Amino acid sequence: MRIETEFDEWQPSPVIRKAGRGYSRKAATEFRDEAACLTGRQAVFYRNLITLALALGHRDIPVDFEVSDGSRRYLDRGCIKIAEHAGFILPLADDASGTVSSIRLAWSVEGKASG
Repeated sequence: MRIETEFDEWQPSPVIRKAGRGYSRKAATEFRDEAACLTGRQAVFYRNLITLALALGHRDIPVDFEVSDGSRRYLDRGCIKIAEHAGFILPLADDASGTVSSIRLAWSVEGKASG
């Protein structure tokens, strides 16, 4: 999936990372970060999730995707797990391949209740 939008950046530790050759999706049980207070970095991550939801038109967000320059990116796994602890996203779930391929915001972006 290619996503054509601009993202907020956080340096030196990006919240949307470039996917290198060693990148692979992980199972939900492999996301192990602990709950944490809201930080500037996590706030940037949340803003980027909102940007993605607006670009996609729904609350299901892929954990990896292609951007306008053709490069592959993925959502920082620590930020994903912290968002789960905070209730910003629904609990992580594996897809049919046994890995997390998308996350779901805990609230509707369509203006109506959605399941």
